[in-house]
Amino acid sequence: MAFKLNESAKNVIINTGNILSLNDITKKPGQNPTEELVEALNITIKDFQNGGNLQSHVEQPLVITRRHDDLSNKMAEHEIGDLKIGLKVFIGSDNEQYLIEALEKAFTSLNINSVHNVIIAYHEKQNEGQNDIIGKIKNIWKTLESYARDKKIFQIGLSDIEENAFRSIYDWADVKPSIIQINLATCCVVPPTLQAFCKDNEVQLLTHSDPNEILPESSIESVFGIQLKLKWALRFLVHIKCRGVLTTKGYLVSLSNV
Repeated sequence: MAFKLNESAKNVIINTGNILSLNDITKKPGQNPTEELVEALNITIKDFQNGGNLQSHVEQPLVITRRHDDLSNKMAEHEIGDLKIGLKVFIGSDNEQYLIEALEKAFTSLNINSVHNVIIAYHEKQNEGQNDIIGKIKNIWKTLESYARDKKIFQIGLSDIEENAFRSIYDWADVKPSIIQINLATCCVVPPTLQAFCKDNEVQLLTHSDPNEILPESSIESVFGIQLKLKWALRFLVHIKCRGVLTTKGYLVSLSNV
């Protein structure tokens, strides 16, 4: 049964915690990222309905978490300097407050002051032109730059962006993107010009398998039973530096009832 959000709760943030501790997910390695996220949301909400943690204050989002999550314990197993922490923010708005909310919630949930990298995946809207997309990415990029200047983020990058748009943002930015992520499902061969640009400018060229829309409307409705607006979704990955082992993985999702 879908979770019914109380109408008085205008905003909700779901913290899946460390999904590597969830057998229902780890036993299904073939899931795509959307299926994995939906499964994690359903598990978190089910646990919440059975007496999980509820954090809610006036004018603040309803925060849903699991009771027996081991996220804090996993983070405490190693010195923070031995961990490489990366965030990927899926966002379809240039509202800087959305990005700030996502980053601050991640810092709080992981009990950290900084991360190694943040990659922005901007989900373009229908009929949105290339100039509109570049302009909106520039708006939220300014927020990333402020975090980078404060040494809260050490590398910032972009995902699923056309080469000309990436070059435009690179030339404009004060803090240059040092990562570009491309989806090989939609780009079978990396353009040689992009490879050369990345090599000449010391930009990491990475690949991924995330869909263009990490949590589509149909998935949101299947989880909540009503249509909600996705403000942002964030995935965190924590690796042990010396071994490259993934020790923690999870999602934070923010939705609005208005």
